[in-house]
Amino acid sequence: MGYCVLPAAAQDLSPLQLPSLDALPDSLHKRPLTELADIFATDKRASWHNFIELYDRYLTPMQDSIHRVFEIGIFNGASHKMWKCFFDSAEIYGIDIKPKPWVEKLGIHTYIANQAKREDLQQFILESGGEFDVIIDDGGHYMNHQQISLGYLFEHLAPGGLYIIEDVHTSLRTFYNGFGVDSTGSNTTFNMIMQYIRTEKMESNYMTPEEKKYLEQNIEYVELYKRKNSLHSTACVIRKKRKSGTGILREGQ
Repeated sequence: MGYCVLPAAAQDLSPLQLPSLDALPDSLHKRPLTELADIFATDKRASWHNFIELYDRYLTPMQDSIHRVFEIGIFNGASHKMWKCFFDSAEIYGIDIKPKPWVEKLGIHTYIANQAKREDLQQFILESGGEFDVIIDDGGHYMNHQQISLGYLFEHLAPGGLYIIEDVHTSLRTFYNGFGVDSTGSNTTFNMIMQYIRTEKMESNYMTPEEKKYLEQNIEYVELYKRKNSLHSTACVIRKKRKSGTGILREGQ
């Protein structure tokens, strides 16, 4: 999805970017990520947030070993189409608050879900099977959205998998407003990440104690990625340990 993406006029889009696209050309399979980001005009590309540099560094070496990719926030489907072409043998999943049938018809699994509602995330996991190699949060960018999703979904990341939170810059009130940052700024996703880096303790107003404990037991490392650009683009990469600790005991289990 992404923040600060301005919709282009239909006449300015290539056929590969239109909802009328019926299939992804075989010629695009396994093309470099940087090329695919430009072809599908995702805001991850170099001329926008340039998160593609981060993805290229982490995911290109793992291209043939990644089989299940889940990205929160579908928008126009640009990123999901990119993943479908890049990961030749992977199943690609996405959730959004609105149906995206033109993305589904390309062989991408789409579901309607609100990332801030655990019951929606639970239903998605039940239907999809979970155990993702990569989870990307490019959804609503609100503080509760990012933190509830991380708290709930990290258990459903495969051992050794990557959880990536895009647009952490919405925590920065100097540059962004309207994303649920409280008057003190203490509830931000950026602060949560920095607190973990300093103390290895996960502090969040939006996670359950069990979710915080699971994260603390199962995080291998955290990396913050900050670009100096007009968007103040910031993302976070969290690697899960290859051997997971005890799962979260949820209500009803």
